[in-house]
Amino acid sequence: MWMSIIQSIKETISKHCTELRIEKACVGYIYSSVQLENQATGVAFTFPDRVHCRHGLLDSRKPLSGRRAQELIPFLGGQDRVASSLSLATVNAIISSEELFAEVQPGDILDILDVHAGDRVCMVGCFRPLIKPLESRQVQVISFDESPKPGSHKPKELKHVLPKSQVAIITATSIINNTIDHLLELAQSCREVAILGPSTPLLASVFRGTPVTCLSGIQIVTPELVQIIVAEGGGFRDFKQHVRKLNIQIRAGT
Repeated sequence: MWMSIIQSIKETISKHCTELRIEKACVGYIYSSVQLENQATGVAFTFPDRVHCRHGLLDSRKPLSGRRAQELIPFLGGQDRVASSLSLATVNAIISSEELFAEVQPGDILDILDVHAGDRVCMVGCFRPLIKPLESRQVQVISFDESPKPGSHKPKELKHVLPKSQVAIITATSIINNTIDHLLELAQSCREVAILGPSTPLLASVFRGTPVTCLSGIQIVTPELVQIIVAEGGGFRDFKQHVRKLNIQIRAGT
């Protein structure tokens, strides 16, 4: 059994953020963003139903601007989802700042995902733009999502579908709400397991020895504009032109 993904992220990232400080932090309706003093920026999904929660864990630390980035790392995976989201956004900013990702491949996840005709693809988190391109490859796509979306199923059925799938595409928001380890346990028999989304921490070392075979995330190239869009309640569709899509393949022995 692998070390808890969240614990591994915390241990890995804490070695690289001792002196880094936060320049700006923003909790938008869909995403949170954190910009460091060196302008490196990261984002993470913000569960909309939690944005307006009062008396959060970070209240005593406001303003976050000027604080050490390492102060936010312990909140990753905690019950306060806003704090967890800001923590993962901080992690992603640090990864970009320190260029911790290695052997990245630019482009879309479908360029590298090993999908065969006849496969069952289990999507945890409904990535609607991927459904039709996947189905055109003669595969069955079954998606699950916490919030009702056209064509998606309720998570309670996931435990019956994921272990019997050949390909799993798992949203990186599972790190924020601390369901990632459970999902990876269910996906152990899958040939391909991808962690996908703007929240994805591109840390190959964290996922080696787990069922994960690829990471698909982003690097922000226009930080100021992304910060504005996040603050205005925008989602990935609104800021995707200001990022690079990056993929890291993780294979046995790599």
